[in-house]
Amino acid sequence: MSQYMRAAPQPKGPTTLVKIRLDAASLAALLERHRRYLRNQSGGARAILRQCDLSGLDLSGGDWTNSEFLVCKFDGANLQRAIFRHANLFGARFNSSDLSGADFEKADLRGAKFELANLTGAHLGGADLREGMVIDAGVTLDGDTGSRFTNAILKGARLPNARCRSVDFSGAILEGTDFSDADLRNACFHGAELIDPILRGAQLAEADLRSAVLKGDVGQKLQNSGAALPQARLKLEAIADRLTQHERWVASLGKDGRRLNLSGCNLEGVDLSGKLLAAARLDHTILLGANLQSANLAAAVLTGANLQGANLVSAELRGADLRWANLRDAVLLNTRQGEMPGLAALKTLIEADE
Repeated sequence: MSQYMRAAPQPKGPTTLVKIRLDAASLAALLERHRRYLRNQSGGARAILRQCDLSGLDLSGGDWTNSEFLVCKFDGANLQRAIFRHANLFGARFNSSDLSGADFEKADLRGAKFELANLTGAHLGGADLREGMVIDAGVTLDGDTGSRFTNAILKGARLPNARCRSVDFSGAILEGTDFSDADLRNACFHGAELIDPILRGAQLAEADLRSAVLKGDVGQKLQNSGAALPQARLKLEAIADRLTQHERWVASLGKDGRRLNLSGCNLEGVDLSGKLLAAARLDHTILLGANLQSANLAAAVLTGANLQGANLVSAELRGADLRWANLRDAVLLNTRQGEMPGLAALKTLIEADE
């Protein structure tokens, strides 16, 4: 062998990156090694990362097929048309990221978070989005382990055969979303917009759509699905007596009248301006486009309520429970929030009533 001839370099084994913050240069080098791995070329190595931070980076168009990004952060990243087929993304976080056109076919996305993410046209066919738990002392998940698409955009997204049991789609825009043959049992759609989704063969038993907005013929399609559906729309006249009873209940500190309970009711577009709704039960209530200007909602229970486009100008919201409520396009000018005198008494009233 000539002294100038050298043996070809052998592929390196995969190196696991743990708890590091990647920059653009290190990401490019990682992608090149993974590209060589996928092509079985010299110098290739499978991308394996655990609890790493890739927030804000540009991963658009990259092919990460068969990679592993366990409990990694992609918050605010550009992932347009990125490919993650068969990838392990258990516990990954994609909050506020752009995933339009991304491909997650048969990816492991258990416990992944997609809050406020744009998944327009994304492909998640056969993806696993169930709850999960990491059995590894060196890796931990923050908070709960349920997958979430809260307030995400999934227009034209495809999730055929996806495993979405107990997934949270609260406040999501689901226009033309393909859920054919998907498992959506126990899934949560509080405040979500379902506009002509494809639900052929989907399992929806015990899915919660009580405060969802159903457009097109989707309501008809869901009639015998076993899902909890929104109630018929109520007008102000239908609840007038209940409002009067509630005013007496608040004024007497629970000794007279009756607490207002409109949980799960459909009050779309109703005019409740200036009304006393303090400590009322309005959880999972549809208040889409409702007029709540100057309404007193102190200590009101509004968990999972749909307040999209509602007028809350100068409303009293101190002590109100707005967890998981959809406030998209709601007008919140001059609302009052925080602590207030008498709030403890209202909360005591609620505890006594429950």
